[in-house]
Amino acid sequence: MNQQFDIVAEERISHSEHGDLDDFFSRFPRGTDVVMEATFNWPWIADLASGRGLSVRLANPVAARRLAAGMPKSDRRDAIWLARLWLSGDLFPGCYVASPADRRRRSLFRQRLLQVRVRTALKNAVHGQLFRLGHRLGAQVSDLFGRAGRQLLECLALPEHERLLLDDKLGLIDEVSARIRSLEERIGAELRDHRDASLLLSIPGVGRIVAYTFLAEIGDAGRFPNGRALASYAGLLPLANESADRDRGRRCSARCNRFLRWAALEAVTGAVRGSARMLSLHSRVKARNSGKAGKARVAVARQILEISWLLLTRGEPYQENPPARGRRRHPNRASQTTLSA
Repeated sequence: MNQQFDIVAEERISHSEHGDLDDFFSRFPRGTDVVMEATFNWPWIADLASGRGLSVRLANPVAARRLAAGMPKSDRRDAIWLARLWLSGDLFPGCYVASPADRRRRSLFRQRLLQVRVRTALKNAVHGQLFRLGHRLGAQVSDLFGRAGRQLLECLALPEHERLLLDDKLGLIDEVSARIRSLEERIGAELRDHRDASLLLSIPGVGRIVAYTFLAEIGDAGRFPNGRALASYAGLLPLANESADRDRGRRCSARCNRFLRWAALEAVTGAVRGSARMLSLHSRVKARNSGKAGKARVAVARQILEISWLLLTRGEPYQENPPARGRRRHPNRASQTTLSA
């Protein structure tokens, strides 16, 4: 499509062979805009286009469809609609095109998260089996899968069939744990080589896995205008819901980067324990929202992300008590001291 919204050429390309799509991209001059939806399989297509010097533009499929409300839908109509949105300028609902390095980090972190969830499911299955057999071992050991817990499980009198099932589960847990350790070693090695890792690790509660998740899921922190926008991207910015003089309260959006949200919430416990600043924030929000402890955790997680944005954009490590910004004139007072947030 040209700048006058005229369809210059139209062709259907099969995705069964990468070579066919690569040959198609080779027909266009470098710098040509390629518009596509941010579906789950966009990366390999974007890499082919970028390899030919084309400019990839990702569209948010939900927002693009919302703009096309009432219009008939088909693959052809969607392609034409995306092209018209891009050529129209500000109407285009663009998405961030993550770099190959960021996508590699994301896949590594998400692979570890998948394996942790598999291990958790196996551990729950062990607890379920023991509970079904009438064995409650939680009062005897703090960690059933630690050294003392494993010794207790080995000495436990079980029928032959149940022992076979239990040993099979424990073997799978050991195998998955070994894979998790291998991934964590690779994550640690990459953190040592990343220039921004030390900045994030200086934040209370942020460990290696959380820092790596932040680097992978945030990507270029400069694409966010401020920390508030980053918190919104992670679904940690409560949004007002008011209509006809009725206030339905504030809720966080479910459409967010759930991996970044998970990492920020994981850092809350350590942050509250290791930082008087975070503990104060958690206590204030919890006192204002009796019976809703989750709001306090969300507030601290949001603070962690906003601080992360500041550190990444300024290149400075975290300070628990930053220096005051000095004095400034107040319109109604001779002078007023402004304290750093």
